[in-house]
Amino acid sequence: MNPFTKILVVEDDSTSSKLLTYHLRVMGYRNITEVKDGSLALEQMHKEKPDLVIADWHMPNLNGLDLFKAIREVALWQDILFLMVTVEKDHNKVQEAIQAGVRDYIVKPLNVENIKRKMDELLNPNSD
Repeated sequence: MNPFTKILVVEDDSTSSKLLTYHLRVMGYRNITEVKDGSLALEQMHKEKPDLVIADWHMPNLNGLDLFKAIREVALWQDILFLMVTVEKDHNKVQEAIQAGVRDYIVKPLNVENIKRKMDELLNPNSD
């Protein structure tokens, strides 16, 4: 675990954003930026490229799935890890995300063990 991993949290609900950021800080991550929607995320990414984007699916202006697609269209951002956070359980919606290329997501309500497990999977893929 690298405490300096640059994480961009994209969540329109401030309580969810603060809770997720709190859990990430408890896990040891120190370089976390929060924004309220996908449009602001893209602006932030032009200022500083994150290592990981954690984005809610349902947001105003630019939702999480559209944000993912926009990130993948930029060659310099191809290596950015992406974690979708959603309340979405509809099979068709999940399939839509998978077809778009989203490989990692967690379902709300968030719990610390799921967040920790997913962070370990994403950031330490070869550590078993």
